[in-house]
Amino acid sequence: MTRVALPRLSQSTAIVPRRVCWGHVLISLLLVAGCASGPTPIPPEVSQAGVAARLQVPPDLNVNPVETVVKPVTPGQASANPSAVHSLEPEPTIFALADAIAFALRNSPRLRSGRAAIQRASGQEQVAFAPFLPQMDLLGQYGVVSGTLAPGVPGNEGFLLPSGTGTRSYAETEVGLQWTLYDFGRTRGSYRQAVTRECIAKLQLVRADQTVEFDVTAAYLDVLLARASRRVQDDAVRRAQATLDDTASRHKGGVALREDVLRAEVQLSESREALVVAREGEFDAVARLNNAMGRNAGLPLEVIDLEARPPLPGALASLLDRAAAQRPEVAVVRQAAAAAEEGRQVARAEFLPRIFVRAVVGNTEGENVIPGWQEGAGLHLETPLYAGGRHRGELQSAEADVEAVLADSQAILDAVSLQVNLAYRGVMAASERIDLSRTAVIQAGENLRLVRVRYRNGDATPTDIVDSEAALTRSQQRFFSATYSYLAALARLDYALGQHPGDFAAKVEASGQEEVPLPRPAPEVR
Repeated sequence: MTRVALPRLSQSTAIVPRRVCWGHVLISLLLVAGCASGPTPIPPEVSQAGVAARLQVPPDLNVNPVETVVKPVTPGQASANPSAVHSLEPEPTIFALADAIAFALRNSPRLRSGRAAIQRASGQEQVAFAPFLPQMDLLGQYGVVSGTLAPGVPGNEGFLLPSGTGTRSYAETEVGLQWTLYDFGRTRGSYRQAVTRECIAKLQLVRADQTVEFDVTAAYLDVLLARASRRVQDDAVRRAQATLDDTASRHKGGVALREDVLRAEVQLSESREALVVAREGEFDAVARLNNAMGRNAGLPLEVIDLEARPPLPGALASLLDRAAAQRPEVAVVRQAAAAAEEGRQVARAEFLPRIFVRAVVGNTEGENVIPGWQEGAGLHLETPLYAGGRHRGELQSAEADVEAVLADSQAILDAVSLQVNLAYRGVMAASERIDLSRTAVIQAGENLRLVRVRYRNGDATPTDIVDSEAALTRSQQRFFSATYSYLAALARLDYALGQHPGDFAAKVEASGQEEVPLPRPAPEVR
């Protein structure tokens, strides 16, 4: 800190020592340099080139692949070297679920922000610890005053003494030390608040990891469901086309009616429209998975199928116990309550005095002042008497923060209980839906076979064929929806329990030998 005393405008011109003039020149240069400002630097990531590189994809990439799902060679196989994303090699395009989660944990912007929050909290902790240590300052003042004024600005431990008459020039340099001895918990409370905030930031990053894992898993399963829906519609279009061709042939032969042909054409049009919607849903699911992984949404991506049905979870009571022990939010609630209580202690301490020691040592030179070395030390006590109600308002605010944290903690715990209950009910319901929809697919396929037999024997109309095919398509869609809803419900349950990232993928890999028995497709029309 530099103290500068300037002479009055009415002061008469005086001869100023050379060193004082150079001191004024130096201070002026420092002030000009401090006020100067250059262009604000822009990080490369948000520059025009960086934005373009993030948004664009190579023009030769096939962003509309025929298949987005491939069959696994072995359970839990790795699609590519995960470290390839940090090398000069192109990014992989085939991802198993575990690889997609690992890629997202390395590249998600949300996690990058969480890690920055931990660094910020760590810096604030260091700031809060600094008042425990002594503070040292280099102090200096240079100036010229008339003979009717005392030289310089009073310092921490005293002021310069004049000598003689006439214009006074002075140059004083000091090294000061200040150390707070006791402040009735102000510093301690602020430091503990900073420590708890750092713990909260770390716990929030853990939950952010789990959130990214769940988002990737949900998006991954959406791709599988969209692929299955598109394949069902592909089969529906082929069956509708075959039915239309057969009905048109029978119409030419005088066996079928014109309205039968029209009904078959309507069915084919509806199947083709549903196929367009299914393809759009598949590409949308791939784009959302890319986004959840921290990739450009337009990049091509293939996933590995999950033909597995992990077992049901345990009892609901044990799951709630696990959530209470594992959810990071529970620990965040405790840390937030501790931070709020420390804030209340700090607000109370503001009504009490502060005790500190202050000492300086320096040297003074100049004209018409007493030169030489100077030393001083003192024990100081500062007691707030009146601050316009500021301290009382801070205490009231701190007490309100404590009440708010307690209310928020109750809401968080209630939300944990709700999430576990809903996820558990979703798992049980999806498991029942799988068995029911599998039976419906088998029955719909058998019904279509029997109707075709009757059709060949002349006992059924083309409209009966169309209705049976539509029923089979709906049953297949229900089956795949129930299958992937079951996997998504298990992932949601793991997320509600506060499982570590990758637990769901490991669970699916462990049950990879227990494949889901897919219903057989209906026979084609001959």
